[in-house]
Amino acid sequence: MVFYYHATPFFIREIALPHWEKDAGPIRPAQKRSFPADDLPGLPTGLRELDQTVLLLMDYFKGVPVAAPWRLLSMKGLTDLEQQVLRAVAGIPFGALKTYGDIAEAVGHPGACRFVGNTMAKNPFPIFIPCHRVVRRDGGIGGFGGGPDLKKRLIAFENEK
Repeated sequence: MVFYYHATPFFIREIALPHWEKDAGPIRPAQKRSFPADDLPGLPTGLRELDQTVLLLMDYFKGVPVAAPWRLLSMKGLTDLEQQVLRAVAGIPFGALKTYGDIAEAVGHPGACRFVGNTMAKNPFPIFIPCHRVVRRDGGIGGFGGGPDLKKRLIAFENEK
């Protein structure tokens, strides 16, 4: 997982997931950090917030539902409707699934399934905005930046917890 961020002020611009053509193995909790942020006096604010963001991601991979850290996520370049879609998707509970149509209805545009899919395709904050929880109405998995195998594994991971 790669973060792209601007350090002052701290905003996450994108979280890039790996894309595997073949199975990369099971999803498992991250290794324990070697030091807590509180033990680092004088740590610049941007690095402290980056550390907190990493802790949220580690919690997710331990099976703990996490909320999107909205104040750290840069929405620059996204339209108001795209932001509404991302906020609706962020509200899907851990382990639950919604369809592209459900999200389109939730933002007041019931015919905009394709728009929702296109917005999910360029979701800059996977995991925090869990686009892997959005599937096709016909039961198909739909697309995902990390590939369909990773999407299926994330869904399975959340349902094991």
